[in-house]
This record gives sequence, structure tokens and C-alpha cells, in this order.
Amino acid sequence: MSAPLLDDLNESQKEAVVWGKSPLLILAGAGSGKTRILTRRIAYLIAQGTPSFHILGVTFTNKAAQEMKSRITRLTSCDVWVSTFHSTCLRILRQDGLQIELDRQFSIYDEHDQLILLKECMKDLNLNEKQLHPKGVKERIQRAKDYLISAYQYAEKADDYFDEMVGKVYKLYEDKMKRLIACDFGDLIMKTVFLLDRCPAVLESWQNRFRHILIDEYQDTNHAQYRFVKLLASREQQITVVGDPDQSIYAWRGADIKNILNFEQDYPDCGIIKMEQNYRSTETILDAANEVIRHNRTRKPKMLWTEQKGGEKIRVFEARDEKEEAMYVVEQIRQALTQGRSLADQVIFYRVHAQSRILEDCLRRFNIPYKIVGGVRFYDRKEIKDLIAYLKVIAAPHDEISLKRILNVPARGIGKKALETLEAYAQTHQILLYAVLSQAAKINDLSPQAKKSIAAFHLLLTRWRKDFSGLAVTEMLHQVLEKTGYLEELEHERTIESQARIENIEEFFSVVEDFQSSYNGAPEEMLRGFLESISLVTDLDQWNQGTNVLTMMTLHTAKGLEFPYVYMVGLEEGIFPNVKALTDDVNELEEERRLCYVGVTRAKERLFLSYARERLLYGSRQFNLPSRFLTEIPAELLHFERLGSGDFASKSVDETLLDDDLLIEFEE
Repeated sequence: MSAPLLDDLNESQKEAVVWGKSPLLILAGAGSGKTRILTRRIAYLIAQGTPSFHILGVTFTNKAAQEMKSRITRLTSCDVWVSTFHSTCLRILRQDGLQIELDRQFSIYDEHDQLILLKECMKDLNLNEKQLHPKGVKERIQRAKDYLISAYQYAEKADDYFDEMVGKVYKLYEDKMKRLIACDFGDLIMKTVFLLDRCPAVLESWQNRFRHILIDEYQDTNHAQYRFVKLLASREQQITVVGDPDQSIYAWRGADIKNILNFEQDYPDCGIIKMEQNYRSTETILDAANEVIRHNRTRKPKMLWTEQKGGEKIRVFEARDEKEEAMYVVEQIRQALTQGRSLADQVIFYRVHAQSRILEDCLRRFNIPYKIVGGVRFYDRKEIKDLIAYLKVIAAPHDEISLKRILNVPARGIGKKALETLEAYAQTHQILLYAVLSQAAKINDLSPQAKKSIAAFHLLLTRWRKDFSGLAVTEMLHQVLEKTGYLEELEHERTIESQARIENIEEFFSVVEDFQSSYNGAPEEMLRGFLESISLVTDLDQWNQGTNVLTMMTLHTAKGLEFPYVYMVGLEEGIFPNVKALTDDVNELEEERRLCYVGVTRAKERLFLSYARERLLYGSRQFNLPSRFLTEIPAELLHFERLGSGDFASKSVDETLLDDDLLIEFEE
């Protein structure tokens, strides 16, 4: 064995790299170097005489796959099949799909293509999109394929109207996909499992090809991916999986933690190696993470440790409200800058995207450039821009950019061709586009349906323009959402994305109420004043788009990343853990705790946690208890702070956490 493959590894890493022929489960804790172990193990197998042709490496992202391939090539000068689940299954289907009557030249439909075809299916079935939203149908079908549930099986198990209708669409969708010789992403894995399960000769040929299988992030596999791996590994049993049950945070998109927890049942002769040495965080941060995750029952026990002894205490800030919390975080960021830290060294984590709004406002106020990963800026989100456009047209009908944005949002039968006709008429007669709306009935090139829709839309705008000076902005927003059916359409989608959009709209009411509470101008100018304040907030041209910007993201986006300074905000019951986890379903709460564990273990040097006694979120004032996750961290690891007499007053305490009532007390 060449020394470079082993000489910089610790004992558990070396054991994993040189493991023998039985199956192996590597429980790789956060920051323990799992990618290094996977690549070194593959290099070791090749050095021991295994042809690279017989090795399969599978991970979840193309970026991770490319990184692994490049490392292996540097170590061995060999080309190894390392790719994502979808890419692997695509290659198998291209080669052997004919065995299940799948043409090798099948097309791959992305989510946009899927949605178009699903809408066509719904039209054929005379289903109303307002009652059965295509995006909700698409998500149900995707989840069904994750669980290898066919259209016929789905229809048989349907127990309510929604699922019955989804079942009908699913059947027709599959018929059309077959006729179009197409597969969606779910098909790539589902059809491969079907192929291997039904065609023994094909399965045997791929088992001959892949004698050694190595899977990354095994805790994130869904049922279809699990079955695919199980079929391939069933003969040789030469399988190595790397993962961490404590970082399983994607159940909402089909990931099944049982796949990694039950690995020993699937492979009774397997070995288990725990990689617990962390190369990222301080001892204080790891001790906190260990104590939090210890409260989960559904896990495989392990304790992260480091040679980096000690470390700064974790700062816990109690804010009066969300504004004070944002001010605290921004002040800590500014202090870090004076101490030589860059913005790129720091990150803000929150549980839901709607929390970013108040933080963005504060960052803008202090001219701190930032970027949002895994999302867009609050005021740049489609639903927020749509609502602002409505308000702008009500206040200023000459704003044609805003008018064109909302003309067919939500869809009301005023399509691209109708808009072009309206614009041509406005140009010919030298009048505003808004004025054309009132004359639509006499424009011959418009269809009767378009004329009717334009007239109804114009009537709405006319009424709102008449009333806006006498209404609060919040009331105007309520009317827009109700009369246009905007909110109703989102509610009918029944998707995770639509729920996030609804939450953002509710948070927009917080923005408006915040403005109204401090507004002291003339009532008839309130709407224009609000829009003026928004236009100042949304002017992003001044911000530096370079690499030295502050990063903001949800905790679900955080896995795999690390930062010297981490700020986790909103640690309150009902926010984090999320309100959906405060039920009798212990699995929901344990996933939230794993999410907290992931957030804590992103921090290398400093960790800041914060909560507010009251918070304006989703348009209402909330009074939440501090998060139970705070009570699970030993008090000796924490340093408590709160605002006092114009500055941030610090209070260190010996005993602060009361598990019985989830309160945090401050020593006077």
C-alpha cells in the first residue's frame, strides 16, 4: 500500500479505507472527512488489484461526483464510474431499456415539460386547474415514483377526492409519456429498478460490471434509490455506504432515514466504523451539538470530538422582537469585520425564507452586501413582486411595467397575443396601456373571451383606484388577494413551494403593518408612501456582487458547508422547531433537531444563537417560548446576552435552562 493513501489519516479513517470484503457502514460525523475516505477507499481497491471498471461510486450532486472523480484520477490515473443516481440509471436504461420496451432514444422531460404535459392531461379529463392544481399533481406523482408506486397502485390506494383525481391524471400521464417515448426524472430510477427486478439476465450483467459499490450520503436515499442499490449489491455484497443519520433532513422530499438505520439488517455480515473525529469545529461547538442530538431516539449513537480544545462560548441573545434580533446580528457581523474577519467568513441561518426579510432590511441599512443561497431576496420573490405591482398600478396606472406584469397574473385569459394587440392599439392611438383596457370591447383583433377578461380586470382596477385613498394598505392587499384569487390558487397547489409562497405573502403583511404603525403622513398618501419606501429597499444596484459578501440561507441548504462564524436566528417554539413538528409525531420533531444539529456543526469558531420574546411574522404578532433546542445545550457552554441601556448587555449564568417549562432565566 502506497504511503500517500494512508499517512495523513486517523485510525478510523485508515480502517475504513483498507476494509476487507464484507459490507461496510461508515458513520461519518459532521466534518470528519467522508469524501476523503470514499476517494481513498476507491484508490485502495484499485491499488489492491480491483479493475476500475468494476467500481461504481454514487453520490447526490454532479458537483460532488466531479470532485470525487478528479480526486480519484489524481490518486490512481484511472477513470472510475462516479455519478449521481439519475445519471447512473440513465446510462443503464440507454443500454438495456429495450428489455422493458423502452426505446434507447427516449427523451427526458424536465419539470417544465412535465407540467405542460400534466396540464394537457387535466384538460383531456375536464379537470379544473383551480380545484386540482397541476403543480400539486406533479409533486404527488413525483413522490409516488420515489416509493415505486405505479399509476394503477396509486389509483387503487386513493382514499379521497384529491388522490382519486391525481390517480386518473397519473394514468393518463403515463400513457402519454409512453406514446411520446419520454421519461421524467422519477422514471429514471423507477424504470431501472423495474428493469433489474424483472430481467434477471440484465441484473446479472450489471452485477458482473459493478463488483464494488460505494454510496455517499446514504441517509438521504429514498425508497427507489434504496431498492436500486440493494438489487445491484445483492450478489457480491461488496458495498460501502457513508452517511450520518444525525444529518438526515430531507424526509419532506422522500429521503428515508430507515435505509441507513437498517443497514445491518440488510447486510448482517457488515462492519460498522464510526468516524467521530471532527476537523472543523471547536470543542465547545461539538459538545453543544452532541448534547442536542443526544435527545433523539432514532439514531446510531456517536460523539464528535476534536483536538481543538476549548473555544469561545456560544452566544445566546434574547431580543425583544425581530428588529432587535436583526440589529444584534448585524452588530456582531460589523464587530467581526473590525476584528479582521471578512463577510465571506460569516453566514446567517434561518428556518424559513420569510425570516430573511427583516434581516435584509437591516443589512441594507448598514450597506452590508449579502447573497441568499437557495432562494432569492425577499423583495425579488415572484409573489412579492406581483403584489407590489398590483399596488403600484392602483396608485399609478401609468406604470406600464407593473401593469403588464399583472395583466394575466393569476391567469385570466389575457395571453401574449392579447397583450400585443393592446400594446399596438395604445401605440396607434397614442394613449396609455391602462386607458386601452377601457376600450377593449371595440378592438376587433381581440377574442370575445379576452375582451370579457380585460373588462373584468379593468373594473377591479377602477374600483381599487377609487377606494385606495380611504383604505389602509393591508386592507388593499387583502382585497387584491381575495378578488383576484391569487391566494386561492396557491392554496390549491398543495405543494411545498406554494406553501412557502403563502408564508412569504403573510410575511409581506408584516412589512406593511410595520410601515403603517410608524406612518404619520396624510391617510390618502399612505399607499404611495409605502411604495416609495419599498422602492428604496429594492434598489439593489449599489450592492457588490463579488465573493466578499455575507451569505444567508435556510438551514436545509446548509448541509455540506462550513463557516468560521455562524448566526442562527429565530430559535423559538413554533419557528424552530417548526410549528408542524409540535405534534404527537416524534419523527417530525427529531428531524427538526437534526436540522439544528446540522446548523450548529457548520460553525468552525464562533456560534451565535438568537430568539425574540415577540415576533411579527406572517402578518401576526407572535409570543413564542425559547426553542427547546436551547434548553438542550449545557449552560456552561453558553454566554447569554440581551439589549440594555443602549448597548448589548452580557449575562453569564450557571443554571439557565429549565427543561420543564422551556424557559431561559437571566441571572440579575
